[in-house]
Parts: sequence; structure tokens; C-alpha cells
Amino acid sequence: MDKRNIDTVMDAVEQKWLPHVLAEVNDYDVKVANVEGEFSEHVHADTDEFFLVLAGRLHLDLPDGTVTLDPHEVFTVPKGVPHRPRAEKGTRILMFEPRGTVNTGDGNEGTTGVRPA
Repeated sequence: MDKRNIDTVMDAVEQKWLPHVLAEVNDYDVKVANVEGEFSEHVHADTDEFFLVLAGRLHLDLPDGTVTLDPHEVFTVPKGVPHRPRAEKGTRILMFEPRGTVNTGDGNEGTTGVRPA
């Protein structure tokens, strides 16, 4: 078991929208990512997607409108709901999702997250 610091992990990551696994909880990954600009619209058919904004501002474009999250605000996109994340410069997020969840949704190329060495 290793103690990890969120800021240390995130400061070492330059690539945007590339989740890094910060911790594992049962069969779930706690992931962090530096995000900026637009990400592709996608859907997760079998799992919800939890977002916590650590810094900056995240916009989630949903079929019924846009949800905007400021630091320390959370939102869960229900499974099966298409969403397109957009983020302002300097935005950092934490996500909580089942291990193996691909960041671009079902049936698309993407990543499940970079695991710690």
C-alpha cells in the first residue's frame, strides 16, 4: 500500500485527458486527469461516470443541457447518457469508475487509465 499525493501525480502528467489511476477501491479505479478543451462525445452503456472537479471548471454537455462544475462540485453521468466533457485551462478532475472502463466510452479506442509504477 502506497500513500500518494494528488498534486504530485497530476503535476507529473502533461498530456490532457489521459486518466491516471490514483488508487483502487474494491473493483473500482479512482482516476485523475488534467483536462482542457473538448473531449469526444461518448456514452458508457453499462456504468455511471462520477466527476469531481479539483480545480478549474468542467462543462458536461448532455442531451438535456449543460452541467457546469466548479472546484469541489460533483456530478454523476448516468449510464447510457451521451456526454461531451469540455474544460477550461487548468482544470483537474477526479473520476470514480469500475476497473477497465475506457475513457472514450463503449466500443471506442481509448484508455482505461495509466497505472502507477
